[in-house]
Amino acid sequence: MIVRLALACALLTASAAAANPWPIPPEGSCAPSGGLHGWPIGEDAPPIAFETGDVIDAERLSLVRAYLPPELWEHRERFFFGGMQLEVGPCFRNYDGPEFFTAATERFRGRAKLLANGGLEGAVAGLPFPPDAIDPNDSDAGQKWAWNVQARYRAGGMRGKFRISDLVGRIGRAEPFEGAIFLNLLARRADRPDDGYRVPKTEPRVWVAGGRFFVPFNAREFAWLQYREPGSDVDLEYGDELHIYLPTLRKVRRAPAFGVEGLFMPTFSVGVSIGGSGPTGDMGPGGSIDVASMPDMIETKRSGFEGMELRPLLRRYRVLGVQDVLAPINSVAPAYPETDDRSFGPYGLSWASDRWELRRALVLEGRDSEATDPGDPAIRRLWVDLQTLVALYYVSYDRRGEQIDVGYFVGRWSEDRPDYPRWPDDPERPVRVLDSAGAAFANLKLRGSWRRESWSMVSVPESDAEVRRSLSLRSLQKGR
Repeated sequence: MIVRLALACALLTASAAAANPWPIPPEGSCAPSGGLHGWPIGEDAPPIAFETGDVIDAERLSLVRAYLPPELWEHRERFFFGGMQLEVGPCFRNYDGPEFFTAATERFRGRAKLLANGGLEGAVAGLPFPPDAIDPNDSDAGQKWAWNVQARYRAGGMRGKFRISDLVGRIGRAEPFEGAIFLNLLARRADRPDDGYRVPKTEPRVWVAGGRFFVPFNAREFAWLQYREPGSDVDLEYGDELHIYLPTLRKVRRAPAFGVEGLFMPTFSVGVSIGGSGPTGDMGPGGSIDVASMPDMIETKRSGFEGMELRPLLRRYRVLGVQDVLAPINSVAPAYPETDDRSFGPYGLSWASDRWELRRALVLEGRDSEATDPGDPAIRRLWVDLQTLVALYYVSYDRRGEQIDVGYFVGRWSEDRPDYPRWPDDPERPVRVLDSAGAAFANLKLRGSWRRESWSMVSVPESDAEVRRSLSLRSLQKGR
């Protein structure tokens, strides 16, 4: 009987593995039975020449070449430096979200539908398309995965302080902007089944986001609020609602937000007179703003929070495949706002002196048919962690196939932070979330770059009263 039971369990395990077209190696397995995936997509990666606990310096950097996107390796002098100490972390550590999120994905399996235009309808909570139900040969697999990336588990959103350093010139002279930002997820909240999977009294909005600058002086108290509604999932013409507070005028004004894909961030350029502006979509430039009516807008290069929000309806995605990569998915070396003196190398872009871990990444490519300007991103490649769907790497190309920028993302795991806040309505509910602790992007066309530090970001929401208060335009004038 025991033998039969063991055989049955083995058969069920083998059947489940065979049924899952997107397998993730077992936790701690640096040499998984199915091998490691390399680049070009479809080729095997060589066995790793390092192990957990190793420290890799610049002289040994070639050991990790096979486990980086090729575009990042091509510009490695910007992201790695002499004196770096890269600690190799665990292989394929389990960062899976809590059970209530998995339960929501299962409960609404088959409810979400992909529209002919690439939009989404019927999503309630959890992932709209369970990974084991996505056929790799399906021509819509990329679009389904893009919607999963957008719907990935993020607890209640995010909130915290940030510093964005505009790195001017080849060496990267830092010009910092400091502030605070938040994103409150209002709908599709897997933690709230008793409330219809949303925060009560916030209908019909899906989320609200906003922020405020503290530094430099000429941007101080500049603030904004951005709202998204369900119509943006199905209608390409349905834009976000955006409001901006101009401290010199002490007024709140509505701004056009058509084409803004992700989190709005006012644009800036240090060392020039104020004027000229535009919101940046999360994965690239968005619409424009009439600066004549908004004199306090500030010029920028990028938003600083790429990878946090997608709007898959704006482009068509395809799956290029999977690649096993090293990435700083769980940083251990403090940055702003905990410390001001961390070294980021001569270009100001390196998080190399930190812990990097081996992860299985899904590589998505999105094409924007509306990118008519030669300098606009027409092709975007995104490496996302296959287990958590958080962004790891990003590359963009213009319509002529020339690289525009390349960058990567830094995370932190809530369960490694003893002081991490708890859910306000249930302190015993597990959090298990990866926060966005930073990012670094090299703009290859402008010879500029930027770095974002947000090392103390958290993702559990504030109380329902505070979340509802964040919807009010009065919060722009009162500060947060």
